[in-house]
Amino acid sequence: MHSRVVCRIVVMTLATWALADAPRLPTLGDSSSSILAPHEEEELGKLILQQIRSVVPLENDPLIKYFVEKYCYRVAENSDLEIVYLRPIVIKSPQFNAFAAPGGVIGINLGLFTMARDIHEFASVIAHELAHLSQRHYARRLEKQKMATFRNLVGYLTSVAIIASGATDAGLATMFGSTALAEAASLGYSRAQEREADRVGLNTLSRAGFDPNGAARMFEHMQQSARYRREIPEYVSTHPITQNRISDMRSQASKKPRGIYPVSNDYQLIRQRVESRFISNAKESAREAEAQEKPYLQAIALSMGSQHEQAIAIMKEIYDRLPDNIIVIGSYADVLIEADQSEQAIDLLTTKLKNFPNNQPLTLFLAHALSRSGRHAEAVVYLWDQVKLHPEDQDIWYQLAETAGLAKNLVDVHRARAEFFRLRGNYESAMTQLRLARERVSDENRLSQSLDQRLLDVRAEAERAQES
Repeated sequence: MHSRVVCRIVVMTLATWALADAPRLPTLGDSSSSILAPHEEEELGKLILQQIRSVVPLENDPLIKYFVEKYCYRVAENSDLEIVYLRPIVIKSPQFNAFAAPGGVIGINLGLFTMARDIHEFASVIAHELAHLSQRHYARRLEKQKMATFRNLVGYLTSVAIIASGATDAGLATMFGSTALAEAASLGYSRAQEREADRVGLNTLSRAGFDPNGAARMFEHMQQSARYRREIPEYVSTHPITQNRISDMRSQASKKPRGIYPVSNDYQLIRQRVESRFISNAKESAREAEAQEKPYLQAIALSMGSQHEQAIAIMKEIYDRLPDNIIVIGSYADVLIEADQSEQAIDLLTTKLKNFPNNQPLTLFLAHALSRSGRHAEAVVYLWDQVKLHPEDQDIWYQLAETAGLAKNLVDVHRARAEFFRLRGNYESAMTQLRLARERVSDENRLSQSLDQRLLDVRAEAERAQES
């Protein structure tokens, strides 16, 4: 498949979120308002996520996921979207891209961190795409193309998300047919819509407290990057960057109130953490990080290379400077755990969770540290608390299943596996796990009743998915 066609499909998905969340409601009689009913949008979001989870390599690092969710919400809550409900996912791909889909699905490729040099540039991409959604650009194009059937939407939107990760073959295999792909490719934004998204996105960026000049800087950086690459980045190919467009963004930004926009320590730390996810030679990466004066990345690389004493020493220096930074606390605990100093990590995390109760990444690191110390049953308790707060996070369910197995709690193993399989659309396996859990609960009590009801719920969900 031609790369530009694939790219156009990928970025067009960003706009599908508008089908539910656009506050600028169409006038009575506007047929774009009936493209998707609310219950269809919710179901579509679930189906897309299930297939993405089963095929696309997703990032499972708690700190990266925490950061992405935090800033996606910050931008969205200052956008023109009336209802903000997100299901963020992070795709473990070096390609610069992002996408969104009905039901609040929003995906960020790790490659976005490589392209965006600061938090303001990073936020500008999110703001621009949310602007396409709030202005219903995609809904209008769908109506014009007369292709707004639920089955077609499931087919090409799922493939869009899969192709965004670089898994082209898997994406094509998931398609209901090549027609949906061709139709999706034709739904490009017009120049007028791009200009409108620039303006609306800039307003969102400013309201959210980010530097409005970040958008123009991001455009300039993308333009320069494309100039020296053999293959144009996907996002740039679908959002042509012109000098007039950059100048217009500069002009619009100059009309915003002037402010002081400090460097975000969190963004730079996460950017280095993302870089570490693609390390192939830990010792060489540690030397390069030291030369580049990136102590945080150096500590992670040293830990990966089993040079634990040095890693802990460097990370502790960072922690001493930023003792209340969630990313630093979690990272410090992480290197301690990898160095088999789990008890020290437990003490650190237990203390910090008093100030940040139920914080997701810190709690997950605590559960990991407890399990590494042989305290599996205690870890299971913390993980159950987290899955109740984040029931759609497949990584926590997976960690719970593994930890419950070490605790020899087979009922919880089956329950957690059931939810993991359900989130990936494997309903048969999910129901099998629930039956196995039920067989191990002989007494008629609250747990047995809960398992019976859950089995009925999953069966009903499977039937709805089949009907779709």
